[in-house]
Amino acid sequence: MKERLQKYAPFAVYPLFYLFCLFIAFALCFPYDKLKERIVADFNAQQARSSSPQELQIDELESSFITGVKAKGIRLVSPPTEKGKRPAEIRIDSARARISLLSLLVGNKSVSFKVEAFDGVVTGNFSDNGKERAIDVELDGVDLSKVDVIAAQVGFPLAGRVFGTVKLRLPEGKASKGAGTIALEVRDVYAGNSKELTVKTPLGPFTLPRLKVGTLTVAGEAKEGQLKLSKVAASGGDVDVNGEGRVQMRELATEAQMDVALKFKINDAYRGKSDKTKLLFGAPGSKEPPMLEMDAGMKRSKTQDGYYQLAVRGTLGKPDVKPAVSGGPPTSFGGFKGLGK
Repeated sequence: MKERLQKYAPFAVYPLFYLFCLFIAFALCFPYDKLKERIVADFNAQQARSSSPQELQIDELESSFITGVKAKGIRLVSPPTEKGKRPAEIRIDSARARISLLSLLVGNKSVSFKVEAFDGVVTGNFSDNGKERAIDVELDGVDLSKVDVIAAQVGFPLAGRVFGTVKLRLPEGKASKGAGTIALEVRDVYAGNSKELTVKTPLGPFTLPRLKVGTLTVAGEAKEGQLKLSKVAASGGDVDVNGEGRVQMRELATEAQMDVALKFKINDAYRGKSDKTKLLFGAPGSKEPPMLEMDAGMKRSKTQDGYYQLAVRGTLGKPDVKPAVSGGPPTSFGGFKGLGK
């Protein structure tokens, strides 16, 4: 037996050694600059069809061991939300992706990835068997305050760390037929910078104390391309938020259509925190109408239990937030910015 091993072992070892050397040479000689240009060109060409196109920029793309790649200096640049403002950028420190060789042997594609950005980590897996695509993503501690696009959309800085999962199955690779779940928790959410919150009103900018939102939970299930948001809620802070709705999924995430109903109520402790909070939201126990209700739409959106209702429409890339009258269509804001768009 030992003699047979000595005789035939070289015939098994040499091909394996050859394959190993081949993979090493492939990794070292692969034209990563060309691949980077192709990735950027394809992404930007796809975004050109969007109503809110983003531009992808990558500083460097290189090998990560044998079957992976690593990208550095990734930026997604969005058009400015208002004239005169700078474009918003999403900056990603580094991203790694690795393809499974075993899946390729059976004709499938399976790619695992890890993204380090916004002081957090995003990991996941993408697979494609020709009939269906699957995407599983886990977020661990992503800091909202580092994402400039969010502040540009809502009108003021938001702080908080995102945890949770997104799991989607896309028949024929189409998001419009997708199914899956979303379960996200944003902890220690604050509106405003480290000290204060500035909102625009018909009387000019109002600087308020920083608003604690608490823990924001978003949960939903997707079927046949429609994501039903069963829970959008925030508690444990200066404001109570509740909502539900649906999102019609699209191939470009920024083109997904939203129809979400939200309601919020500022707690008494925050309303009485300063003269400006009393003026804008109404002093606790006072029968005088708050300045917020100078906007006719906001006044009509108020419910019997003191909540203000909002309708969130438009796309993920360009959300449209308006006061919602109970039993009626959304109305336009009369000048308040930061409380809605």
